[in-house]
Amino acid sequence: MDALTFLKKTEKELQKKGISSPRIELEILLSHILGIERYKIYIEKIFLSEKIQKKLLKLIEERKKRIPTAYLTKKIYFYDCEFIIEKGVFIPRPETELLVEKTINLYKEYFYPKKVKILDIGTGCGNIAITLAKNIDNCLVTGIDFSKKSLKIAHRNVFLNNVEKKVNLLFSNIFSEIKEKFEIIVSNPPYVSENEYKKLEKEITKEPKRALIGGKDGLKIIEKILKGSLYHLKKNGFLIIEIGYNQAPKIRKFVPPELKLFSIEKDFSSFERIMVFKKI
Repeated sequence: MDALTFLKKTEKELQKKGISSPRIELEILLSHILGIERYKIYIEKIFLSEKIQKKLLKLIEERKKRIPTAYLTKKIYFYDCEFIIEKGVFIPRPETELLVEKTINLYKEYFYPKKVKILDIGTGCGNIAITLAKNIDNCLVTGIDFSKKSLKIAHRNVFLNNVEKKVNLLFSNIFSEIKEKFEIIVSNPPYVSENEYKKLEKEITKEPKRALIGGKDGLKIIEKILKGSLYHLKKNGFLIIEIGYNQAPKIRKFVPPELKLFSIEKDFSSFERIMVFKKI
């Protein structure tokens, strides 16, 4: 069977299971199995052997169970970098690229060419720490996480992206093992409330809960980061943090006076998504 016929045949199966953009999902799985770029599916005449079809059908059955595609391919792209990903590790989201972009711009405007130390709280697979290390020449990034599995995957990604001289990884519960101060602290913390979690898509609930839920109201970890950053952020340093779409007004109420709200960045859907604070 040729690739295009296979796509048409299986697309409806995913659609019936309520999976959005089934064609794109199938293209990703097919390109993964074949080891080719997606566009080549349409410009080359590709015949799928029975062995390849069996492999694809196995992945499709897993996808029908709402296992995230990234867990099936064991890789994801973030800010033009490739990352290894596995079950039990939080999957990076496109909107978090805004956090990376903002951090790079702040470095260029306020620190360049000075060397800076950056702390990435809740590093997960290492996507934020690694992309910052690759895009800020004069930096040393410390990525911390409370998940040993995440740190194991992040370690592999550090070497995959050739930034082992610029990224250190450390097991730490927020600031528990941190003794030094940084010019920049970044974080994409758990910020989903307990009630919101119950309404999430099935795919998201396949990811680790502790990487998603930030307490009853979703603000527990954010508040700890704001308070703790006072002791680990240098004067005139920046804290850049990703938040839930409706959390900015609530967060303003418990910001320590030593932290000045510098800016709020909106995401692709015009929700307030990135809050930037400056230590005064």
